[in-house]
Amino acid sequence: MTKKNKRRLQILSREFMHHKRKVEICFLIVLSILICVPKLDALVHPTRYIKSSSDTLPCTIAYLDGKEARQKVVHIPRGSEVRVRQKGTSTTQISYHDQDFTVANENLVNTLEEAIQIPYVYPRRLLNLQKNKHGKLSDVVVHKGEKVKVVATKLKDLNRKTGRIRWYQVEKKHKTYWIKGSHVETTKAEATENYAKDIVYSSYWDEDYGKGYSKNAYVTQMDYKPQPKVRYKDNPLKSNINSLHVSLSNLKNHKETYLNLKKKTGINSLTIELKGDGGNIFYDSDVPKDYLKHPEQALSGSVMDKAELKALIKECQDAGYYVIARSVTFKDSIFAKQNKKESIVDHKGNFITINDEYWPSAYSRKAWMYNVDICKEIAQLGVNEIQFDYCRFPDGTASQKDTLNLRNKYKESKASAIQGFLTYAKDELQPYHVYVAADIFAWPVVVQDDQDIGQFFPAMANVVDVVSPMPYTDLFEPGSMEIADPSKAPKKTLYKFSETTRRQMEEIGTHAQYRTWIQAYAPFTAKDIKKEIQGINQAGFEGYLIWYGNGDPEDIKSVQKGFIDSKISK
Repeated sequence: MTKKNKRRLQILSREFMHHKRKVEICFLIVLSILICVPKLDALVHPTRYIKSSSDTLPCTIAYLDGKEARQKVVHIPRGSEVRVRQKGTSTTQISYHDQDFTVANENLVNTLEEAIQIPYVYPRRLLNLQKNKHGKLSDVVVHKGEKVKVVATKLKDLNRKTGRIRWYQVEKKHKTYWIKGSHVETTKAEATENYAKDIVYSSYWDEDYGKGYSKNAYVTQMDYKPQPKVRYKDNPLKSNINSLHVSLSNLKNHKETYLNLKKKTGINSLTIELKGDGGNIFYDSDVPKDYLKHPEQALSGSVMDKAELKALIKECQDAGYYVIARSVTFKDSIFAKQNKKESIVDHKGNFITINDEYWPSAYSRKAWMYNVDICKEIAQLGVNEIQFDYCRFPDGTASQKDTLNLRNKYKESKASAIQGFLTYAKDELQPYHVYVAADIFAWPVVVQDDQDIGQFFPAMANVVDVVSPMPYTDLFEPGSMEIADPSKAPKKTLYKFSETTRRQMEEIGTHAQYRTWIQAYAPFTAKDIKKEIQGINQAGFEGYLIWYGNGDPEDIKSVQKGFIDSKISK
């Protein structure tokens, strides 16, 4: 290599190193900016968390609608992460989802843990505290509007989408318990707010129990706060569910007959009786051994084990059926006789029969837990819906009120106890993504009281996913609902009853689905059944439940042409 070329190579090498250093310096500057700018922005616009006394913090934002200035309210969930734009002495401008809001400084905290610390909660109705989450009910209760001390709130119990805290650990009588967040408020005013302003009720039972009884029973003791709509993606709930009630024994022995109904009729659902009148359970349940001294009595009518039942349910669903499990609740002589302290007796402590049955009291928390545990077991077998029948007190107790002991430990109205049971059942069954339905006598709906059996329609409809009244036309007296003879006017009867039900559902703004029972037994014909369904449709509803006893194949064969689809044509 010549001296000249060598010299040139040295100059090029120095120039390369010089440029390399420049590139390295530029890279370090850019890297520093990338690192420091976010930190600087975080210092200038720090992150904070929303603290709110309710599940969400309502914030107003202005916007232009064309040339007109308008405002809208955005609800920011408790615990939401926001950025501070400009802090003032009493309010702060924040950014949330790329929108700017102004909030009070007291609604901003430094950590998520601080955002969920609530010192006290106030129940919206009487509640039994629980020893563990989803555990057994304790005997300790808190009352509507009572100030309950919170000792712990867990981050895992915060629903970040809604701001709701699922569970609070609370203290009462120097012991700790758990209470469901969906039934409490963080101020007494919110807990005792009158959500029942539009509810109409009859004061008929004041004559038996004293002036003011009805208001206290149907309004004061209740929780009418509108509940969120519950629908499960893995368990769709259609409005035109047309169901036939059938005993498990019949379904087992005549399976093909029932599975073929979907091809011949509008039936797309089966309501299978799994716990019946008197307390018989028709599959090999594990629950009775925890509540009964002689569990074999409850299982004497069992027709299959749990594995067989689970397979049968799946087979029905694979054939296109929505499967409902019917469970008779408080008409249960077996439980009553083996749990005397939980049952209705006379004032001397002797068993009594009402309507030829021994009855556990619907006030009994042990009876609540027994029935709910059975239904939790059923839910795990894959059904779509749990339907509580005889979810009530026996009728006729008013005439014997001076001689009966109903075991009313907490001084509740009958209607409050039934709403309380359904509230507990809904809470316990929700994790299984199964819907909760309640059968309701028709007459309480018409006269707008609980008929002294605890079934006050608005109180029940505010809790469950599906309401299923039983307006069998032969149960109405002549002149009911201004119909000369309801038993001879199936279309008009179902229409007027459904309209009555609609008005009461609108009073509370419930999201519950209306799916009523209809009469299929004699003397009704297929033509009469069609008219019932047409009456339901005329009121704007879809879906029905066919009652013809156990749904015996020979019985339904004579009327199945009346099982038409209830879908309303658009």
